[in-house]
Amino acid sequence: MCRFLIILFILTMSRTLTAQQSFDINRFSDPTKYGWEDWFDRINYRLDLAERQKLLQLYENESQRISVNVIKSAMIPGWGHYSTRSYVKGHIFLGTEIVLVGLSTFYYIRAMDYYRKYNEATQVIEIENLYKKAQAEYQYTFVLTGLAAVVWLFNVYDVVRSTEAYNAKVWQKIYSDHYKVPLKLTPNGIEVWF
Repeated sequence: MCRFLIILFILTMSRTLTAQQSFDINRFSDPTKYGWEDWFDRINYRLDLAERQKLLQLYENESQRISVNVIKSAMIPGWGHYSTRSYVKGHIFLGTEIVLVGLSTFYYIRAMDYYRKYNEATQVIEIENLYKKAQAEYQYTFVLTGLAAVVWLFNVYDVVRSTEAYNAKVWQKIYSDHYKVPLKLTPNGIEVWF
């Protein structure tokens, strides 16, 4: 076993040494392979890269993480939408969830009330009527709870899209502010930026 490992090590080292001997320095240092015609293009590329890195740093500071907004929306429906400044969606999700949970609780309380009366009833017709009413109210509770769960899950799904849209707007704003044209023709007239 030891001989096999030594032979494998020697073969690996010989392969590495032959690969180092075939290194072509002229091909490696040729600036035209990157589209640079001369050293000035290379310098301009570096400056442009440095500017883009600054823009990326601004973007990282202002953008929002999708995972954080998903956790927020999983905890409280609409919270992630409020973070992305999608206030209408946040209101809709939060309001819908409050209404559905409230109605589900209301029907559950009514079902338990009918069930309590059913347990206390003594006549057969009254027992049957109270049981049917309790069962109907309990079914409404299940339907509304299921609908609330669907709305909650869609809220978590939609916050991913809202966060992506928010981050795209952030990048567009940073990019347009950085590369702002000082003179622009708009439908309202000519705008001049200083």
